[in-house]
Amino acid sequence: MSQRKRGDVRERKDDDRQRVFDRRFVKAAGRLAHAKAAVRLAGVYAMAGLADDWRDGRQNCIDELCAYLRAPYEPPPEAGPPVAEQLSFGGSQEIHHAIISIITAHLRDDARVSWRGHDFDFTGVRFHGGDFSGATFSRGTVDFQHATFSGGTIDFAGTEFSGATVDFTGAEFCGAAIDFTGATFSGGALLFVAAVFSGGTVLFTGADFSGATIHAVTAVFSGAAIDFSDATFSGGTIDFAGAEFSGGTVHFAGAEFSGATIDFPGAEFSGATFHFTGAALSGGAIDFTDATFSGGTVHFTDATFSGATFRFTHATFSGATVDFTDATFSGSRAALSADIAANPPAGLLLPSA
Repeated sequence: MSQRKRGDVRERKDDDRQRVFDRRFVKAAGRLAHAKAAVRLAGVYAMAGLADDWRDGRQNCIDELCAYLRAPYEPPPEAGPPVAEQLSFGGSQEIHHAIISIITAHLRDDARVSWRGHDFDFTGVRFHGGDFSGATFSRGTVDFQHATFSGGTIDFAGTEFSGATVDFTGAEFCGAAIDFTGATFSGGALLFVAAVFSGGTVLFTGADFSGATIHAVTAVFSGAAIDFSDATFSGGTIDFAGAEFSGGTVHFAGAEFSGATIDFPGAEFSGATFHFTGAALSGGAIDFTDATFSGGTVHFTDATFSGATFRFTHATFSGATVDFTDATFSGSRAALSADIAANPPAGLLLPSA
């Protein structure tokens, strides 16, 4: 057989293979749109199986699964709704959790086919539980913009984010527990820009941040508990510029900062409580430039500063307390504006030296 004929045969085989993939895609997508939950669930597994087999179309299949999650998802019904309504919600919730489990399974080390490096768009999704634990998101974007976390536990424990951008911009945390315990963030960015934390818990206990950037610019904290206890920050920046802290707690107890910067420029503290108890800062800086302190407390009890800088340039105090009196300083310095240095406000409790 001539080389041209062999090429024609390969081309026909490729065309046949593409037609098979196209038919499978159309069939699976049709099932995802079916009225019956059982058929939609079958469509989920059909689309996931196609993603495994079809490398070139894998992102398209992932996009379809994420699009299903983005479809309107009603919150749990109130007590005593009609049986049909309960069954409808239960079926929808089962499918949501099935999609999350399938995605996570393809991002773990033991996955038969890996989906790492792809984009996952969860924009506007309403989450009521879900397990992402042990997954690895490498490169790509994981998009939770304007998602709502209203109940259950969303588990990212032990998850690894390697160069990926994880975007919670505009997300609302109003009752769920988000667990990043022991997660690893190397490079990339974790975005909470304009996010609203009004309830629930977000845990970063023991997480490792290496060169990663956390942006919580203009975020609103009015009731949730955010816990970075025992986390490790090597380089990178935690940026709370313009954030509002009117309630809830933020814990950095026992956290270790090596060359990292924590920025609060223009932030407003009117009621929340910060705990840096036992935290260790080596190099880097904590910057409260132009911040407003009208309520709440920031505790640095038993914190250790080694070569670090903390700034309160043009900060305003009218009721809150920022307490450094029990902290230990070695080679560190405070950058204070002339008015604060000449007449320290009642709420700013500085070390004797």
